[in-house]
Amino acid sequence: MNPNYWNNEGATKTFTHELLQEWIEDIPLETNVLDFGCGYGRITRQLYDRGYKNIVGYDPSSTMISRAIVENFGPQYTSNVEDISQYSYGLVICFALFTSCPEPKAQDEIKKIIEEHTQIQSYLYISDYLTSINPHYSEKYLQRQLGIYGCFGSKETVIFRHHNDDHFSKLFSAWRQIYSRNIEGKTLNGNIINITQLLYKKVNQAPH
Repeated sequence: MNPNYWNNEGATKTFTHELLQEWIEDIPLETNVLDFGCGYGRITRQLYDRGYKNIVGYDPSSTMISRAIVENFGPQYTSNVEDISQYSYGLVICFALFTSCPEPKAQDEIKKIIEEHTQIQSYLYISDYLTSINPHYSEKYLQRQLGIYGCFGSKETVIFRHHNDDHFSKLFSAWRQIYSRNIEGKTLNGNIINITQLLYKKVNQAPH
């Protein structure tokens, strides 16, 4: 959603979600890794520098991918979703992906892609925004864009979504939660917000 934003203003933003290296230290470096919604490759490059060489960074914004190739070269980058299907992944990274894909249909499609290209024992690392008591957002949540509490418009052209605490565990019911933490972070516009980080391990093959 919001392709014009992510190909223009959004592509100039600085992302701040922190990759907790300790969570993935036991995942072998030969593992195929997908950074789903990689943006300009900030996390993708951190994984590459850690020693993961079989990495695909995917983002639908061609502007983001062009920036990634220049600023965080090394990994394989693509804005063609079909390129994802070349591999099966042992680790999938989704940092601030679901907030940018607010529609339930879009989130289900992301889930489907992840399910189809991972196996039992694969890992999924999510970092995304929670609904917050921050007054700046409490009023915005009442917009209920798309009929969803926590879904709001920004600058009248872009729709984002913040999620309830149990949202991702329900969405990825075939995965077992290994780690979780809630931390204070900042949005793209510098507003203080709560971030949830979750590491899941796939224990069942979800039906398609």
